[in-house]
Amino acid sequence: MTMVRNPLTVEDGLGKMIVALGMPGAIKATGRKASYLRALSNPNRREQLTVVDMVKLERAHARAGLPGAPIFEIVASILHLAKPERLSEAYAISRCAIEIAREDCESQVALMEAGLPGADDRALKKALKETVESIQAKNRAVAVIQSLIAHEQQPP
Repeated sequence: MTMVRNPLTVEDGLGKMIVALGMPGAIKATGRKASYLRALSNPNRREQLTVVDMVKLERAHARAGLPGAPIFEIVASILHLAKPERLSEAYAISRCAIEIAREDCESQVALMEAGLPGADDRALKKALKETVESIQAKNRAVAVIQSLIAHEQQPP
């Protein structure tokens, strides 16, 4: 009976690899037993394909002159699908960096003006306001970065 595997999964790629190489070829490439390789390709089992075995299988696949790289291509697709999230994270950090640069420049100018001879209360209050806004922009960046770190540390 053929096992139904979800497309774009490591198990699906491994199943296709085993079919392409044949079980004897997969055993020879990895040094693993057939039962173990079957368990690796079963999404209902807890065994997981190692990177080392993936590389061995992909090399055997290439040596056999077979087209493509079944497991590697799936892993690349999985990583590519995760990329939009990374782009939004990079965008969030970039927005923070722009705000910090703007606020820092404004606070530096205001501080220099407040330090000039003859500066009045208005100049001092402006320096205080701009410096606080600069600190607040950095605090927002800290919060964004902490949120991204916490998100990355969540188990899949």
